[in-house]
Amino acid sequence: MKISIMGTNGFLSTAIAKYANREHWILDMYGLDIPVRHGYDNFYKVNLMDTEMDCSGLMDSDIIIYAIGAGIQANLQEDFNLIYNLNVTAPVTICNKLKELDYKGIFVTFGSVFEMGETKEERFFTEEDVLTSLCPTSNDYTVSKRMLSKFVASYKHGFKHWHFYIPTIYGAGENPKRLIPYVINAIRNGEELHFTAGEQTRQYVHVNDVPRLLAMAFEKNLPSGLYNIEGKETLTVKKIVTLIHQAMGKRVPEGCFGSVQRADVGMKYLALNGKKLKNAIGFEATVRITDTIDLY
Repeated sequence: MKISIMGTNGFLSTAIAKYANREHWILDMYGLDIPVRHGYDNFYKVNLMDTEMDCSGLMDSDIIIYAIGAGIQANLQEDFNLIYNLNVTAPVTICNKLKELDYKGIFVTFGSVFEMGETKEERFFTEEDVLTSLCPTSNDYTVSKRMLSKFVASYKHGFKHWHFYIPTIYGAGENPKRLIPYVINAIRNGEELHFTAGEQTRQYVHVNDVPRLLAMAFEKNLPSGLYNIEGKETLTVKKIVTLIHQAMGKRVPEGCFGSVQRADVGMKYLALNGKKLKNAIGFEATVRITDTIDLY
């Protein structure tokens, strides 16, 4: 099998590429920088902010994965033009070019549970719930992801297109400022911890479960469509912090909750219902947070 991944050295793209290496798939990489943490067969330097991508070299790929994005890390304060170009304009343009070239393989894009916005409901949301949500949102990342999902759900094409809504992805190699590595590193280094009140609920899927899903979807001929990837665990921030402390033989320090503010606290409950994908190919996430602490 041959796969092409757009986006080099990203957290998700690296995990998919490493899986491809283990499976001995032919792997072409497209992006700004040469891949540094995995092998590949060909690398093509591409800057989607400057030029439209020549898609003719993708035609013999069984799967093309668009893993380029911007805006997910609020602390990076990325320009809104970058966010909309990489999250909407570029993938839409590639979809249309693949259609023009009569591509016959599979194109993969990713949405986000954050597209639900500031919902007041506390339940696992279906694909339709996420696609049609009108809940308020205050960031360009969520708006751009909603725009891409609406396009994917509506446009006509002759190739297969999987669009996966994903919850919070975690695992060794993720940004150290994100919750799980932040807690683990602070405990190891004896540093003070500071959190919001910790009442917001998030669903978590380990990054290695995603390439396993892609392999299952290919093997079982998953039809085109929008699919939720339901994470293994759905927990409050406070519960996650507590579990990590317990697993590392520590007690949660008093006064660490409620000492900071974050923009996403208005999104009280974000979790995906994965029944559609489970019924289609039998996929279930397998990795728990406490299983991965030693890998960080």
